[in-house]
Amino acid sequence: MAFFQWKETLTVGNQIIDHDHQKLVAYVNEMHGAMMAGHGRDIVGSILDKLVAYTKEHFAREEIVWKSGQYAKFAEHKKEHEDLPKTVSDLQVKYKAGTCTLSVDVMNFLRNWLTEHIVKSDHAAYEAIKASAHSALKPASLPH
Repeated sequence: MAFFQWKETLTVGNQIIDHDHQKLVAYVNEMHGAMMAGHGRDIVGSILDKLVAYTKEHFAREEIVWKSGQYAKFAEHKKEHEDLPKTVSDLQVKYKAGTCTLSVDVMNFLRNWLTEHIVKSDHAAYEAIKASAHSALKPASLPH
């Protein structure tokens, strides 16, 4: 069984964002598997590199969707996006310097952060944009 199971509750409803989320989950699982199998720093480090790079790419794509959808809480959402890469980049630097190791705690942090962000923030953003677009399509009330 995978460390981080993809569940239907993680589906946001936007095909691009959902695909990105699935890929992030796969990278976390790949890194966890390599760590648990005792693979060397080079293998685990390269997976961490992919995870960091893909997270940045994903956040950039997601922000385009939220901004173009005129999401009212875009700035707040973007701030959440700034926090994770900073945390993971710090971890990456320490890992490469040999001053920290990847642990189950780190894996749990990544899984929990992604789950919370997707289920709460991303779902809220998508639903708000969808509701706004739906209300914009309603015909204006005509005077009687």
